[in-house]
Amino acid sequence: MKSRTSRVFRVLALGITALAFTALGQSVARAEMVTFSTTGCFGAACTPVATQTTFGSGTAQATFLQQVSTTVNTSTPSGFTVADLGTITLSGTGTFTSTPFTLRVSQTAPTVGSGDFFGTLSGTIIMGSTGSDARIVFSNTSLMIGSVTYQLANLTFGNTLFLDPTATGGITKITALISAPAAVPEPATMILLGTGLAGAAGAARRRRREHNQ
Repeated sequence: MKSRTSRVFRVLALGITALAFTALGQSVARAEMVTFSTTGCFGAACTPVATQTTFGSGTAQATFLQQVSTTVNTSTPSGFTVADLGTITLSGTGTFTSTPFTLRVSQTAPTVGSGDFFGTLSGTIIMGSTGSDARIVFSNTSLMIGSVTYQLANLTFGNTLFLDPTATGGITKITALISAPAAVPEPATMILLGTGLAGAAGAARRRRREHNQ
């Protein structure tokens, strides 16, 4: 009888443990997959949109183009992945004078939420010159949405995105390192595991009492 009880307990325990690990594995996978999109705008207290152009003196203009919905897997040896957050395209010649810029990240997985990067566009576009110094200086270079961190990557001096002049294509990508920690077991999973093990232990104790009577 004792051997039979032990076998029953082991089978129950193994089954419950397998169920818990399966649920945990699914939870971790969901946390490591991040889905987001971006919008942006120029101007004080502006509303981010898919694409917008701002103008400087002369014919200078800078155009933001959004990053459409993108899914990345942060389960890498480094613990993060690199992804684009949109582009800035320069054209013409002239000077930008302290123009506010807002880049909004909207996340739909693993949690829903949004966060903003804020910067200031300034500098000059010189026709045919690679010495143009148009740039965006960000006041914040990282943000968190839920447990996901977005860290701006292609910056100089820690917070400055220098924009490619028209002589070298005029298009600058805004990139970020995206990381998401592994998920913890969901409460329902832990309750299920605890209840199942308690039930299995209770069944084993009852069988032992019946055997001893």
